[in-house]
Amino acid sequence: CIIKKKKLVLADRERLADEIFMNKQAVIDHDRKRNANREGINQLTRGKLKNEKKVWIMTGGDMFIKLPVKDAKDYIEKDQKVLTEKIDLSRKTMKENVQKLEGYDMKGFDLKSITSEDLYDITK
Repeated sequence: CIIKKKKLVLADRERLADEIFMNKQAVIDHDRKRNANREGINQLTRGKLKNEKKVWIMTGGDMFIKLPVKDAKDYIEKDQKVLTEKIDLSRKTMKENVQKLEGYDMKGFDLKSITSEDLYDITK
């Protein structure tokens, strides 16, 4: 029964660790897209595209549409807000999972580091 409990605890810890890594990767991916959006907004306001009336933008993956600059900028800014919300949610979830992970009491897995005296006794 104790072994079964430890297996369940270990399985739950592994699940939490996987969720933490998935959320970390999601934060990285969303942040990359957010940086690309920031570059796009910069090009629309100060860069090569500031004098254009309409621009092509990619929406949702593989579809391109031509929009007036103001509408394109609004679209990108809305996407920025959504990405920021997703990043904040992923970070919150990561923090909660780390706290759960740290909260497990792993009796029987209490490993202690070797002291210098123990190491000296081993080498004798």
